[in-house]
Amino acid sequence: MPGALDSLFKNVAKSVVADLGKSLDTTITYTRKVSPTYNTSTGALTTTDTSYSFDAPIEFVRSEEEDEAEKRTAKLYITPDLIGDNQPTFEDSVSVKYAGSNRVAQITNIQTYKGGQEYLFILQVVF
Repeated sequence: MPGALDSLFKNVAKSVVADLGKSLDTTITYTRKVSPTYNTSTGALTTTDTSYSFDAPIEFVRSEEEDEAEKRTAKLYITPDLIGDNQPTFEDSVSVKYAGSNRVAQITNIQTYKGGQEYLFILQVVF
């Protein structure tokens, strides 16, 4: 059961992420990939994705050329409530606006900060 200090950390992280996201005007779309289900009678594989759109702080870490293509790395700071109180997974995806267009980013690293409950995720993404 989370203690008072743990709840304080969660509330502070939520407030900081929300305030920075709004002030930096960085809206992202987080797509939660749910495990697919297989229907044995029809042979169909069905997936259900849930999308969450919200403001979040983004830190652009680096941009480099790789195999004659530009590779960009960024860090996103999000709180569990922004993604339906779920734990991020590597199968999920994030859409960020970069250079005037939306780019789908792949999650390459997930840092989870928690005590008795999760209160902050730092996602490293590549696009």
